[in-house]
Amino acid sequence: MMYLSFPLLILSYALSAHAQSLLDAISTYPQLSDFASFYQNNQALASLVFSNSSNYPITVLVPSNTAFATYKQQYGVELTSLSVEQLAPLVQYHVLVGALNKDNLTHSSGTTVPTLLNGEQFNNRTVGNQLAAKFGGVSKAEGQVVFISGPQASTKRLLVRQGGAGASNGVRSGLGSTVNMTIVEEGTWDGGNFHIIDGLLTPPAPCSTTIRTASLFSLDNALNRTNLWPALDHSPNVTCLGPSNSAFAAAGNADATLNTTVLTTALLFHTLPLPLYSDFLVDGQEFTSLSNDTVRVTVKGNDIWFNNAKVVNANVLTNNGLMHVLDSVMTPLNTTNPTSSATATQKSTATSSKTTAAAATSSGAAMIHVSTAERLGVVGLLSVLLYFF
Repeated sequence: MMYLSFPLLILSYALSAHAQSLLDAISTYPQLSDFASFYQNNQALASLVFSNSSNYPITVLVPSNTAFATYKQQYGVELTSLSVEQLAPLVQYHVLVGALNKDNLTHSSGTTVPTLLNGEQFNNRTVGNQLAAKFGGVSKAEGQVVFISGPQASTKRLLVRQGGAGASNGVRSGLGSTVNMTIVEEGTWDGGNFHIIDGLLTPPAPCSTTIRTASLFSLDNALNRTNLWPALDHSPNVTCLGPSNSAFAAAGNADATLNTTVLTTALLFHTLPLPLYSDFLVDGQEFTSLSNDTVRVTVKGNDIWFNNAKVVNANVLTNNGLMHVLDSVMTPLNTTNPTSSATATQKSTATSSKTTAAAATSSGAAMIHVSTAERLGVVGLLSVLLYFF
C-alpha cells in the first residue's frame, strides 16, 4: 500500500478543502437561491455547461431572484417550465469566456465579451482577430457576444462582498436589452468567476426582429420597401448604421419619399460588412460600406460619429452582428450639407467591401477578420436585390 508523505497529504487536504463548485460558491448569497434551485433541478444541463472543464476558465453571470421573478411577470411562466432545448442556449449565453474580475470589466469604453452561445440561429457571425487574441483564440472566442458597458464614476466601487448589495455595469444582450450587473469581488470558484445580474439576458435575434423591437419604424419601412430584409437577416457579419425615426423625419421622411433604387443605395451606404463593436472603434478609422463609399469614424471621449451622424444607441446586438442607432442620416464625406440624405451621390451597385489602408494601419482596424468569400456573400445577396430595381 502506498502512503502519501505528510507534506503531500497536507497539500492534498488543502486543495480539496478549497475546491469549490459554482453551486458551493453561490450558496452564501441568499439573492441567488432561485438560481441554486434551477441548477439542482437541471443537473444534466448545468453539469454540461458549468462542470465542463474544457470550457474553463469561464465567468458565469448568475441571475438573481429578481431576475427570475421578472421573467415570470413578463412571460407568465416560470423559467423552469421551459424545455431543455429552450434552456440550453439561454444558459450558454450567460457564460462568458475567461475568468473576468473587476479589472477586466470596468473599462470606460466598455468591453465586448464572447460567450458559449453558438449555432447560426443565435450566432451568424465570425470572430475577429483582435477579439480572438484577447480571449484565447478563435475556438474559445467564437461564441456570440455580450457588451458590458463601462461603470459610472459613482458606481465603480460598489462591489458585492459576501452577499452585500451594490450596483455596477450594464450588460447588453439581444433585442437592445440591458440588465444591471453587480461585480462580486470574491466571486470565484473552481471554474473561474461569477457575478450577479438583475435580469435574464436575451439571445440576439435577426435584424428584422431587433429593429422592430426597437420601434425603428422608419428604418423598418425603408427595408420593407426595398425588399432588403431577407438579405440583411441572413448575411453574416453586418454592422447596420440605423438612423432613428427622427433622423428619417429630418431627412424628409426618406423612407417613404425616395424611389426604391435610390433608397436601396442609401441603405447600402449605411451597412458595413463586418461587426464593429464600439470598444474597438478608433478615431480616424475608415471603412467601405456596401455602396462602396467611405465611412469615417470619429471618437471624442465617450461619443462616436460615423461621418456626420452621432451614435445615440450603440451595440444593439443582432445574431449576425450589431446595429448602432444614429441621430441623423449619414452624408458622404464630400457632402457639405449635413441635413441632406445620403442618396443621389451614392453609387447604385454594391461591390466587395474592405477597410481602407488608413484603417488597416490603425490600432483597432484588425479587430474583425472578414474573408473575401464572406464579404461577397453579403454583397452578393444585396446586389441580387439591387438588380431588380
